[in-house]
Amino acid sequence: MKDNRGILTLDSDTVASNPGRVRVMPLVLMRYIHKPVFLLIALLSSLVFAFDVSLLWGGIFFGVFLMMNFFYWRRKKEQFAYGDSNGGIIISEKPKLIAVATDLSKGFAGSYPVVKVLSYKGKGKLNERIGTVALYEGSESCTPHWNDFFPVPIEYVNNNKAELNAVLNSYSEESWQILEDRLKQIELPYKEGLFKIFTENSSW
Repeated sequence: MKDNRGILTLDSDTVASNPGRVRVMPLVLMRYIHKPVFLLIALLSSLVFAFDVSLLWGGIFFGVFLMMNFFYWRRKKEQFAYGDSNGGIIISEKPKLIAVATDLSKGFAGSYPVVKVLSYKGKGKLNERIGTVALYEGSESCTPHWNDFFPVPIEYVNNNKAELNAVLNSYSEESWQILEDRLKQIELPYKEGLFKIFTENSSW
């Protein structure tokens, strides 16, 4: 079946079970993620270099940084539009941590449940539910599961309350209960990392 999503920077052979469909707001993203700020500074600096020092080399640098900026923003747009969206819970305030559950299965063999605990820079409070969008880290094509996944809170890229709530409403109560049940298997105090969850139905 032909893929009509127009994906340029992600693997077009995979489809998320719950795509993020989140609109990226550049100014919001740059408050939380600083890489695009540095890319923009580099782009503008190359333009100044072209006019003040060398039009040739400045033009070359400008072209390179222009492409880097283009691919960065294109990837972010695709990541939050088509990446896998899962609910997260703020599980600690000092340090601020969130937990997100998923199944790393590629869909053709077994179940590989995990919980990812990661640092959180948002405004949410303890036990609050938030939305995230994740990309998955690859593995050998013959293996039945991904190696890891990297959820990012959607509030890092969008501050529209209606859109944030729409993402939260896409999660079932069952998915929240699964996350809460899996958290019971993780030792306190919580620390960052990827935690495999062992159940009767898991394939670990």
